[in-house]
Amino acid sequence: MKGKWTYIQSQSLNQRVAFDENTGWLFCEDGTKYSPKELAKITQDWKEAKELPLQVHIVKKAFGGTIVTAGKQ
Repeated sequence: MKGKWTYIQSQSLNQRVAFDENTGWLFCEDGTKYSPKELAKITQDWKEAKELPLQVHIVKKAFGGTIVTAGKQ
């Protein structure tokens, strides 16, 4: 299946991002990528390319890994 790509110039991240509407994955120009599950944790109703919170992106880029929900304390 070929991707159905939407591209935006993200003002918050100061880079271009690509969103594949078929798979739900988001790819940033700096190589950082977000799965549909991660995007669902960052924002509600994620169905199109839009801005990401800069603070979340900085941490994900620095540490890599996967965004998860914090456990109960």
